[in-house]
Order: sequence, then C-alpha cells, then structure tokens
Amino acid sequence: MNELTNIEGQVAVVTGGTAGMGEAAAIRFGAEGAKVAVIGRTQEKGDAVVKRITDAGGAAMFVKAECADEAEVKAGVKTILDTWGRADILVNTAGGFIDAPPLEEITVDAMHHSYDWNVIAKFLITRELVPAMKANKYGRIVNISSVAGRTAGAGAIEYSTTEAAIIGMTRRLAKELAPHGITINAIAPGLVLTPRVTRHPQDVLDARARAIPVGRLGKPEELAHAIWYLCTPGAAFTTGAVLDVNGGAWTG
Repeated sequence: MNELTNIEGQVAVVTGGTAGMGEAAAIRFGAEGAKVAVIGRTQEKGDAVVKRITDAGGAAMFVKAECADEAEVKAGVKTILDTWGRADILVNTAGGFIDAPPLEEITVDAMHHSYDWNVIAKFLITRELVPAMKANKYGRIVNISSVAGRTAGAGAIEYSTTEAAIIGMTRRLAKELAPHGITINAIAPGLVLTPRVTRHPQDVLDARARAIPVGRLGKPEELAHAIWYLCTPGAAFTTGAVLDVNGGAWTG
C-alpha cells in the first residue's frame, strides 16, 4: 500500500459522526482500514454508523457525548484511549447552523449557543486528544468550518462569526502543534446535501445550487474525500490551511 495514503490501523476520532459529513468521513476511514470512534449524541444513529463500518469488515465504536460538555468529552476520550491506546486522527464535524435571522432578532443566548456548538465543541476534544498525539509525535486534525467563515455573504452573524473563529483557532494551533508532528487544517464547505440541508424545500435548494459556480450542492462523500486526504501521511507538509470544498462559492 502507498505509504503516502496508508492509514490502516490508525485510530480516527470523528465528532458529529452520526450523520452528514461526519458519517461519510467515519465510513471512509473504516473503509481505509482505520479504527473509528464515532462520537455523537444519539445512540441509535451512532450504532447504525458503527454497524455499517463493522459489516464492511472495519473496526468501530460509538461514544455518546455532547461535544460542548467538558465532562462528557473527557469521559469519551478516556473510553477511546482505554480501548485503543492511541488517537492518530481527529475530525471535528460537530456543529451546525440555524436559519439566518436579522441582527435585531439574534439573542445573546443564540450567540452563546452557536459559539458552544461550533467552537467550544472543537476546542474541548482537541485539547483532550492532543497529549496522546504528542506522545506518539504524530497527529492529523481537521476542523470543519464553512464558506460562511470566509465570506460575509453567507450565514447569520452568530454562525459566520463562529465559523471564522474555527479558522482562526486552526491557524493558531497549527503553529503550536507543528513541532510535535501534528498537523491541523480546516475545510470550508459550501452547502452540502446533509439531513439538515435537505429538509429545505426543493425550490430553495435549486435556487441555492444555481448560485454556486459548479451549479449544484456538494455531496457528503466529496467532503469525506477531502477530509481523508488531509489525514493521510502524505499531507504532512500541509498545516494551517483552509481547503475550500464549496463548488467555487469562495475563490478568495
């Protein structure tokens, strides 16, 4: 197997791994021979993802945790390390968005909730897993941000602000962790056909697709492929980067 792409036997931790991009990434890692810890809030959904991986011959476990809850994150990380003894890959997809109200309608609680959901959730598990990566002098971390963190033309203020914060956190940690053999990068998706997106009426989705240069919405599997690349040994010279997987919605 190509040493630049081989992740067989590595331990991959995927937050928000029970649906959408997280689910697609977890399944991809399992297919590539990694052991996959799927973190999510719903046991039934988590068990279903684990079954898909194990039925295909992979190794996986579900860890029930709210990623913005410090105690639950600590307990979840302990379970993973006690079981598999290491963590090589962390993919932070946990997070999300709400419909975009005008500024005057956004509450302080909504701002706090968005920050907890999108930033604190990524910060906590990164903080807890980095020591294990440092001990092995190897790690790959990918944070899912959004095109809303790149451009003022997408998302409400609470969402676009937190997505920009994820990019800032990623760049800062890239400098701190690089000497330890750990890379950390962000991906900025556009609209992707996840369950949260497909709940919208088809005419709304069609209009949004027409606004994207490639003329369609993204697929979770396309994001999973980009995530996988950043987590391979061959991506060792890529850190602090933001990979735009948004159909040209943001081109700098």
